[in-house]
Amino acid sequence: MFYIFLLTALFLLLYLEFRPFRSVKIKEDSCKELDRELEGIKKYNVIAHIHTQFSFDSLGKPSDIKKAVEENSIDFVFVTDHDNDNYRFFEDSQIFAGIEKNTPEGRLLLLGNKLPVISHPNNFEFEHYRWKGEFKKDYLYEIINIKDGVVWNKALSVISLIKNLILLPFTRNILHKWNALIPLEKWVRLYFARAKGLKMIGGLDLHIKLVYQEHTHGILIPSYRSGFRWLVNKVYSRQPLKDKNEVLRALKEGNLFISLKQTEGDFWGEFEDRVYLPGEKAPKGAVLNCLCRKSKTVKLLKCENSPVVITERDSFSYTAEREGFYHFEIYEYDFKIGNLYFGFRPVIITNLFEVVNG
Repeated sequence: MFYIFLLTALFLLLYLEFRPFRSVKIKEDSCKELDRELEGIKKYNVIAHIHTQFSFDSLGKPSDIKKAVEENSIDFVFVTDHDNDNYRFFEDSQIFAGIEKNTPEGRLLLLGNKLPVISHPNNFEFEHYRWKGEFKKDYLYEIINIKDGVVWNKALSVISLIKNLILLPFTRNILHKWNALIPLEKWVRLYFARAKGLKMIGGLDLHIKLVYQEHTHGILIPSYRSGFRWLVNKVYSRQPLKDKNEVLRALKEGNLFISLKQTEGDFWGEFEDRVYLPGEKAPKGAVLNCLCRKSKTVKLLKCENSPVVITERDSFSYTAEREGFYHFEIYEYDFKIGNLYFGFRPVIITNLFEVVNG
């Protein structure tokens, strides 16, 4: 009986460690090898949706944020405390105050007190999170919110935490494979059904819950230092971004991709020597390019959320001959057997390229 229990426990542990599973059939007949890189475009690391001591449920200080910015090479941060913008007294050239508030429509962020973001659009557990208003074209859509990943399936989140505690001596990371809790494909389907065309952004929704502070920079749980490595908005710009308004403009235009776990890449379109960035309109016949050299990843290019390319290549190009909304998604995995991928987890999603006629 003991051995049966032990084998059962081991099977469950391995099952949880290498879930989710995904059957993937490579589809790369229409794509070509990419023989160039993106040039002349600047890229910035932008953090959105974090909370400080000015929120009732967070303990982080302005100095903690500044230290995390330095350690993680973050360019800009948007603080969004609950129902106040008191962080404005600590603003500098990189860290900007905003607000998170409940409205009759639902939960809304105002980045820099200017740019509206529909927050928690995938969280249906709480009425004040549920979005009841219009998906207005000048609003951003928080396609990934890490807190929503935990809430989406609480039972699985708790079980995953227990699994990580068991594996902690080996992984040294209590948040090992946290991105397995992000049901990106389901959230993208919701986005296309409700808000297709809105510019997307990723939110950390980071709250500091515990502080041990004997020095200027003490122990924070969770910490800005680690949190700024979980999710970053990689923002493109043709010109240097020098101030808050310029960063807000780039976010409003959707010139970005969302990176989980510091995954790097580049995604752009080309037509007759002109470069098109995520969030922009490109003419039919434009070549859409993907460059991501992270090992053990599957790259998907989708048109109207249906895959047109599925590949493990480091890079590829695809000529968009059909009108519609295109975007890239990238997933990492642990290992594969045939077409079955184990530990299939999201690491990148881009904003949409709108391919139009003429």
